[in-house]
Parts: sequence; C-alpha cells; structure tokens
Amino acid sequence: MNGVRRGWVLGLAVVVLAGGVTGGALWRARGGEKPAPVTSTAAQVDVVTQRAAVDAILKRRASAVLRKDRAQFLADVDPANKKLVAEQKVLFGNLVQFGFTKLSYLRGEPQVKQWVVDEYGPTSYVVRVAMAYQIGGIDDQPVKAALGYSFAQCGGRYLLVNDTDLDGGLPNGSHKEAWDLGPVLVRRGKRALVVVEPGNTKLAASILSDAEAAVKVVNKTWSAGWRGGGLVIALTINDQQVRNVDFSNPQQESIAQASHVYRTLPTEADKRGMDGGAYVLVNPTDRYDLDTRILAHEFTHVACAAYGNHAPTWLVEGAARYVDWQTVLDERGLDRHRTEVRSDYLGKANTLPSDEYFFRNPGSSYEIGWLTVDYLVRKYGEGKVVGLYRELALRGTDQNQRDRIMVARLGRNEQQVFADLKRG
Repeated sequence: MNGVRRGWVLGLAVVVLAGGVTGGALWRARGGEKPAPVTSTAAQVDVVTQRAAVDAILKRRASAVLRKDRAQFLADVDPANKKLVAEQKVLFGNLVQFGFTKLSYLRGEPQVKQWVVDEYGPTSYVVRVAMAYQIGGIDDQPVKAALGYSFAQCGGRYLLVNDTDLDGGLPNGSHKEAWDLGPVLVRRGKRALVVVEPGNTKLAASILSDAEAAVKVVNKTWSAGWRGGGLVIALTINDQQVRNVDFSNPQQESIAQASHVYRTLPTEADKRGMDGGAYVLVNPTDRYDLDTRILAHEFTHVACAAYGNHAPTWLVEGAARYVDWQTVLDERGLDRHRTEVRSDYLGKANTLPSDEYFFRNPGSSYEIGWLTVDYLVRKYGEGKVVGLYRELALRGTDQNQRDRIMVARLGRNEQQVFADLKRG
C-alpha cells in the first residue's frame, strides 16, 4: 500500500553556489514568457536567507488558513502563474472548511532538480514539506501529510511557483488528500466529518447522521477511550486516486476502506512511518449505500489505527466485524449467528485464518475472525481484548511474538485459542 519513502532531514544552513549557470544559458521566465538570457557567470545564492524566506512563507500560509485570510494565503503565490493561483484559491476554500485546530508547514529536505532551475532560475528552491495538522473532533493527536513545494525569487522576493514538482517521489497517496482534488463540500458533526462534492447537501447530511451514530457504537462496543472521530470522504472521483486508494482499479471491490494517516512520516522516525489514525474512503459506486453498520466497521479500524500495524488480520477484521454486528443483531440474533458460523465455517477450519490466507477466502475468514473476537470478549472481557489488540498491533511482528504476547495476556497461544473456540 505504501510507496517508496525518502528522508525528511533538515538541511544545514550554508552559502552555496547554486544553479551552475554560465554565460549564454537560458531559463524560462514566469508565466510562460520567452526564456530570458542569463549573462552572469554564476549566481551566488545565500541559502540562509533563502531558507528564512521560505520558512516565513510557510508560517504565513498556515496562519492564513487558521485565520481564514485568503488574501494572505495567496500573497505568497506567484501571480504570473494564473493556473497555480486558481488552484490555490480552490485549495484555500477547501482547507478552511475542515476545522483545523492546529496547522503548520514544516520545511524538510531541500532537493536539487535541474528542470526547476531551468524553469525558474538559480534562485529556485525545491523542498519537501510536512503539513502537520489536527482536525478538531477528528484527529485525537497531530498527524502529518507529505508535500513538495518549489519557490523562486520573483520581483525581489520569494514566492511559491509550483506545488507538484516533487509529487512523484513522495509517499504513495501524498498530495491527494480530500482538500487537494478540486472543490469540495464539508459537513461536520461533533465527532464526524463528511466530504462530498459541492451541492450534494442531502448525501452529506445522510452520511453524517450515520457517521455520528457509528462513532457512538464504537465507543460503546469496543473502545470507550477513543476520543477521535470519523472523517468520511465520499467523492465522485472514479478515475483518480484519493489518498492511497484507487477505486478505479477493477480489483478494488470494497465499499469503503480505512486509509491510515501518519503521525511521523516515512524515515522520520522509522522506515515505514508511524500511524496516527485513519480516514474512511468510500467507493464512489457505493456511497448511497452507506449505513451505520458499514461506518461502525470502518470507524473501528480508525479507532485502532494508532495502535500499530502488526496485529493479525483475523483480529483486525474480527474486531471490526464484532462491532458492526452490534448495530443490527440483538443477543438472540447473535446466538443464532454463532451457531451458523460454527456449522458453516468453523467446523471446516484447522487454524485461525493467516494473514496470507485471509483475503483469499474472505467469506469464511471474516466470520471466523468475528467468532473468535466474540468468544474472547465473552470469556475475558472487552478491556482485556482491547489491551491484547494494542500490544499485538505494536509488537506482534511475527508468529513467535504474537504467541508470546497471547500467552502473557491470556495464558493461551493462537492455536490453543482456536482449539478452545472449536470445543465451544
């Protein structure tokens, strides 16, 4: 799911000879004008001054969003680049709808890109940027998204001249957040937020109602300690990737999917990056079929996302199925379903479904995962099972570690739990 990750290392402030531009070289002027000749033998750029200027722009950019000041947001965008200005106007209009309680743009590793120098001259500065933010009522801790910005000196001061030059080298799904993909409409509840296209207010209201109900189900049934919320992205983008999910792929058959957000970006703390939560992406063909049950399933993944990514799939999906069944079945219905799953699936199985096997046979895997979690909760209690999930997600890197954790917490390894389950 994740693409190639590159480093996020702050560069040292030094004075360098940038661009390597010699007499007779050309670079394109702003706004698509005819390339202008460079007559200097070289252009000396004070990187200390350059980086200070960029830091000031990034600080003003974040402040403009938090204060809803469009004029300030656009003041540092190259006015000669009409396309970029138009895109930035849309971006600003989107960002101010999300309700950020915290927002900053952090300068990361500068990049040397000759084509940018060719385009904007020796003062150009291309840099990785971490958008660090927290959406009120949604993110229960600050999270980050990766961006790449190009700046250049225009008319005596630095301006943003491009925001896509580095997209190809960023983590998969970067610069494809809901606010990056064109105009959106955002509707908010206390702990739920829904993103649709402008004008689709009825769909937004319907999804928001189900989302708010689903948040309550997750808190009641699985984790009373979860203080985040559910962000649901339900856009009609059939031919474009949203975050790290591409629903135009014929193999992508899910109705909805929880897409993790970063607490630390890849290689910032470790190679993969650390998860800080998740947002729910809805398949455009299924967005009118959403209900509380589907969202309760996905919000369970959201609530568990920050635990880590090492828990066995039977537990990850079994927990989500455990919560979603609570929205449609009473205790009598659950008893009937337990009997059905034992008869239809458990009797034919020899082990709990492995990570590799799980999605090859989802019909049986989901139900056995649910039955196992249901059994564990009824035998050990919800709190103990949530604690088991937390530790497995953090440290269950292989089967030996998983069995060690399960024995320490339950007195039973995975195969012993399965044997207990079969005996009933």
